[in-house]
Amino acid sequence: MTHYITLNHARNVKKHYENFPVASMLFPKKQREAAIILYQFARECDDIADEGTWNSSQRTAQLLYYKEGLDSINTKPSVPLFVDIKQVCHEFNLQLGLLYQLMTAFEQDIAKDRYHTMSEVIDYCNKAACPAGEMILTLFGKQNKTTISLSNHLCIALAMIGMLQDIHEDFLKNRIYIPQEYFKQFNVTEAEIHRKEFTPRWSNLKDAWLTIIDHHIDSGESLKHHLTGRLKLQIKVLIGASRLLSSRMKLSKDNLFVKSPTLSKWDWGILLFKAIIRS
Repeated sequence: MTHYITLNHARNVKKHYENFPVASMLFPKKQREAAIILYQFARECDDIADEGTWNSSQRTAQLLYYKEGLDSINTKPSVPLFVDIKQVCHEFNLQLGLLYQLMTAFEQDIAKDRYHTMSEVIDYCNKAACPAGEMILTLFGKQNKTTISLSNHLCIALAMIGMLQDIHEDFLKNRIYIPQEYFKQFNVTEAEIHRKEFTPRWSNLKDAWLTIIDHHIDSGESLKHHLTGRLKLQIKVLIGASRLLSSRMKLSKDNLFVKSPTLSKWDWGILLFKAIIRS
């Protein structure tokens, strides 16, 4: 694998790497290096859509650079990151369309700050999270109709966990993934997010959200039976982590706008140990 990651890019990757379970240290070196390159692309695009003080036009212009970089892969890319991506696509027969799918999610984050229905939220997850799962399956040669479908359920669950954890943080960026139909159904308001008032009505909404998350975990759990080796181990850890976070959120009496349950290094270690002994 050609290593063209610049010092600044490497720092950016390292900063977010520990929160990116897909590019796991459980992976063989070849797949791990490829996953980090793909993650670097996704992370940088996500930061453009989310971070800093740019306006929407500036963010869109910055994303266009990355879209043009993907376009260049079909010819002869000159930017180091896209040289690496081209090599990953060639070596693992990875479909470039998956990266374009991710781009549509980043573009949507710039253009859309409110969602009306849960189906819109799931559609966003299909663009923002599911391609990453399919890319990892491809790195291991395990992509097929069944595994991709199961992976999509797990990716949706992970994305929805993140949305629930980051309600207030996203609100500060003028973005709310909780659909408007839920605001109406549970009689909650954006003003309560602003004031960090996590009322019993918000707790009811949280429980309904977690029910959907648990459904997707249940629907995707059998993915582990279609995998082998280190990827199977990683997926088992990921499923365990999803269930643990969901359980902690259900039981938590904390104000979700102030403090959201997370997993410690100790938690990850226990999850890995359980996954190994139950293999």
